[in-house]
This record gives sequence, structure tokens and C-alpha cells, in this order.
Amino acid sequence: MKEIVRLLGGQTLKEQGQERFAIAGEDYLVSYVRSKHIGWYLTDYAPVEQVLLPITKTGYLFYGSVGLLLLMGLLASFLLYRNVQIPIINLVRSMQRLKRGDLSARIGYRSKNEFDYLILRYNEMAEQIQVLVEDVYAEKLRAREATLKQLQSQIHPHFLYNSLFFIINSAMIDDRDSVVAMAQNLAEFYRNTTRVDRETVTLKDELDFIGHYLEIQNLRMRRLEYEIAVPAGMMDEVVPRLIIQPLVENAIIHGIERKPGSGRIVIRGEQDEDFNRIVVQDNGAGATEEELQSLRRELGQQVPDDIGCGTWNVHRRLFYQFGEGSGLTFHPVPEGGLKAVLTWRRKAIRPGGDPDGRGAS
Repeated sequence: MKEIVRLLGGQTLKEQGQERFAIAGEDYLVSYVRSKHIGWYLTDYAPVEQVLLPITKTGYLFYGSVGLLLLMGLLASFLLYRNVQIPIINLVRSMQRLKRGDLSARIGYRSKNEFDYLILRYNEMAEQIQVLVEDVYAEKLRAREATLKQLQSQIHPHFLYNSLFFIINSAMIDDRDSVVAMAQNLAEFYRNTTRVDRETVTLKDELDFIGHYLEIQNLRMRRLEYEIAVPAGMMDEVVPRLIIQPLVENAIIHGIERKPGSGRIVIRGEQDEDFNRIVVQDNGAGATEEELQSLRRELGQQVPDDIGCGTWNVHRRLFYQFGEGSGLTFHPVPEGGLKAVLTWRRKAIRPGGDPDGRGAS
């Protein structure tokens, strides 16, 4: 107090005021006021640190509260993202895949909350939809196969009539060799087409059948050449019956017959680690870019309008039996003509049966 009196006494004081002094290494806030009755000064002092302590505590409390609220907000955001946003994102993505036709879309994420019920129900729904669609699709394929067999039974008599008339005409001009050749090839052709009990054959048997068919067409047209070049390693591969004949028939009817002069059909085989390929190429009239686009669109349809579309049937039989990457494609030939490529996975199926010995679909 003596030091405060000394410091204040050395100053000209106002009626009232405050001063800050350093006494014994500590800051003090000194307040004074002059008494009007006696003319003395009333003083009060306190350490500055003690004066500022409530403000400091309030500041610490404020910043601590803000930090705690920020931390709680981040935690709430993380929990909301993990427990709500991620399940919703997975549901939306799987629904979009299902909408695009990917019936195998499933959600493997587990949120360990109420969304698990929705995810479980979605997976069950997607599985049931896949089963139902595959059943309906398989039934449509079976119905289409039956319809195509009926169409073939109507077409084959016409093919038979033309062959018999050829035999008659050849016999009338005493062309014995042509009669014998036509009769032999016709017998082998119908021996293969009437074996409806076998859905699959080896590639060798299918190519032998195609050879008889081409010989018949060559005898009838007298301007058809053909070549079959398939590696010996592919001959034991198993394929659906009558999978190449529709392409050869299309090459003759829509390609070679529409173009004058000699015709040529080349059938060659290719093989790699994953796929087998049979290429049927002709030098016929070919197809315009619009016609090729129409063919490709037709192959991409689930069920085309034309029930008797042989190329769609070939494409779907390969895709359905051998899976992704298998099917039929068409390509233009620069020197003229058209090239059809059959592709199927190297996946063994037993002759007369289905892939991996499963039941017919």
C-alpha cells in the first residue's frame, strides 16, 4: 500500500481514474476516486491477473465448447455417412445395374443397422427376378426352338423337292455320276437333320454335314466352290447341332445367288486359349453398311419380331450355352462378300447333352 501511495502521490490525480503499476514483479490495477466531503482519495487495488481470470476462463470455455461441437459434428457426419449414405449409395448403384440388365447385381455391404433389412430384401428380390427372368427366357428359347424346328420341317421338303427334280433331270440325260452323288449327299444330309434326339455334336460331325450340304448346292448350281480349313485340334470340340448350316445357307441364298459368276465359300477354324472361332466367308453380293447395322441390331434384341430368324437363333444358342463373349458377328470383306464369325468359349459339353452335363434349357 505504501508503494501505491508513493506512486499515486507523484502524479496529478483526476477526480477518479485507474492506473496500472508493476510492484514487486507483479502488475496491479489501482482504482481511485476523490471524496467530495473530505477531499481524500479512496483507492482499491487488485492483481491484473486476478481481474482477467474470469475473462480467460470464459475464453477457454468458449474455445473448448467450439472444439467439442466441431468434433461432435465430424463424428455425427462420419456416422451419418457410414450408416446412411453408404447403404443408400450401394442400393442406388445396384438398382442402376439391375435397370441396365445386370441381373447378377447384389449388395455385399453390411451396415449393421436398419439398412441391413433393406439390403437383405433387395438381394432376395434381385435373386428372384434373375430366376424368373432366366426361367422365362429359357422358356422362350424352348418355344423358339420348337417353332424353328417346325419351320425347318416345312423348308426341308422344298429343299428335298429341288434335289429330287435334279436327280430326275440328271437321270433323263443319263448323267449317272450326278445322280449317284446327289443321292448319296442327300441321304447323308437327311440322316443328320432327322436326328432330333441329339442337341450337340462334335465339330467334325457338323463339318461333315456341311460338306454334304455344300456338295448338294454345288451339284445344283454348277458354279460353287468351297473350302473347309479347320485345325485337327478343333474337331473334337462340341457344338450345338445345325449351328453352321444357317450361315452357309444365307451365304448361298443372299450372297452367291444374287451375284453372277462363280461363287466361293471358305470355312476356316481358329482357336486360342479361351475361344473357338468358325469363320464363314463368301464372295457374294455382300451387304451395305445399313444392312450390317440392321443385322447387328437384330442380334442384340432379346426377342426379334421375326420368329424364323436363323442368325438370331444361332447367336442366342451360342451365348446361352457358352456364356459371355460367345455368339455371332458379321464383318464386311474388302474384296467383296460377307464374313460371319461364330465364337464360343472353350467349355466342354457332352455330345447329345448340354454344357457340363446339365439339363436342357
